[in-house]
Amino acid sequence: MMLSVLVSLVCVIAVLVSRAQASKGNLLGSLLESYQKEVYPRPGNNQTVEVTLDLAIRQVVDLAETKQILRTNLWIRLNWTDHRLQWNPSSFDGTYVIHVPLDRIWTPDVTLYDDAAFGSNVALSERKFHHLKVASDGRVTQRFPTVVSSICGVDATYFPFDKQQCPLQFGLWLHDDDMVTLRSDHTGDTASYLENAEWYLNGLKAEKKPYLYNGVVYSTITYTVTIQRRPVFFMLTLFFPCFLLSIMSILGFFLPPASGEKVGVEVTLLLSLTVFLFLTIDTLPPNSEPMPLLCVYFVLVIIMATTSCILAVLVQRLYLKHRQGWKVPPLVRTVIIHWLGRLLLMKSPHVLRNQTDEDLKTERVQNNETEPESAESSEGHRVVRDNGDKTPDSTAEYHDWLIIASILDRFFLILYTIISIVISTAFLIQFSVGAHS
Repeated sequence: MMLSVLVSLVCVIAVLVSRAQASKGNLLGSLLESYQKEVYPRPGNNQTVEVTLDLAIRQVVDLAETKQILRTNLWIRLNWTDHRLQWNPSSFDGTYVIHVPLDRIWTPDVTLYDDAAFGSNVALSERKFHHLKVASDGRVTQRFPTVVSSICGVDATYFPFDKQQCPLQFGLWLHDDDMVTLRSDHTGDTASYLENAEWYLNGLKAEKKPYLYNGVVYSTITYTVTIQRRPVFFMLTLFFPCFLLSIMSILGFFLPPASGEKVGVEVTLLLSLTVFLFLTIDTLPPNSEPMPLLCVYFVLVIIMATTSCILAVLVQRLYLKHRQGWKVPPLVRTVIIHWLGRLLLMKSPHVLRNQTDEDLKTERVQNNETEPESAESSEGHRVVRDNGDKTPDSTAEYHDWLIIASILDRFFLILYTIISIVISTAFLIQFSVGAHS
């Protein structure tokens, strides 16, 4: 008994489904029997067909700064009314909605004007794979996802704090405003947006703009995608290593001129900075107009590191002049030792010279009291004393050149530090301005 009931129920359902399919088939056949898809559905009183374009952004795929191309994942929603596709649902078993293939009825030729994929735009690619939803009142709806590549002018001045505004201009390619008009809301849909690892989405705004070509007006909808780069990664991998290397260049000035390692330290830091820039150059946006501020900062850091090498060589050269028998010119002694030395709170070289002379005399007295002298050693000691009489003069020249090199080294240290801090602070301020602009 139960088996017969189940069989009967299945048969009834099958009959209803077959009748519904037949009804839809008859409906589609009756609607498309004399339908011409090449003719656009002009309503009565010579009105234009209104096509509503709504856009939802799913994800910002990437932005190629070199090619200036933005790739985005979009959901396109098109709505219009075709009065030729209206029917009475009661005449077709209560069928209110049917789905029609794209190639069976008229569709607006909505196109992305700034398409950078050379033909793979929304009018030619993904649309054909998605059916259209047709309601009994003639309302036609099509929704489909697509990935578009559009032209976007990139301004990387404030990289990595840059913001980009990329327009997506949609319009009708063949139908002007006398036949079909395009309209949309003033805001795009971002409810289903998936975050990008490199870019924030700041907004999506729609604006209707007329496009004039050969005296004919075409309506277009421009969606402006505003994105902002995430700066943390680039600051940690680009700016701060370069900043630390520039700070380490200051340490070379703390080495005394007599150490002989000043030039070696500065050259090593210059080479390290050069290698670092070569390794990270592919990360920077290759734009030359306008030049990114970070690239300008890198150039200035290279110049400063090169300058520190030159200054280290100059200080080392001055220190070694005493070995070549050079005397300190009076003008140099007055300007550098007396004026600049006192300004930088450097100890007077004359105090050093007096202390050195007293130390030498004390050492000779101690040597005379502790060492026994023979006739030969007495003669040798007399020679040493004679030579020792000349030691203070040579020691004085040595300390004069040493104090000159030390004074200039401290002066270069202060000057280099001030310039480095000013450059770094100025660029940080500029980056901050770019981040809040």
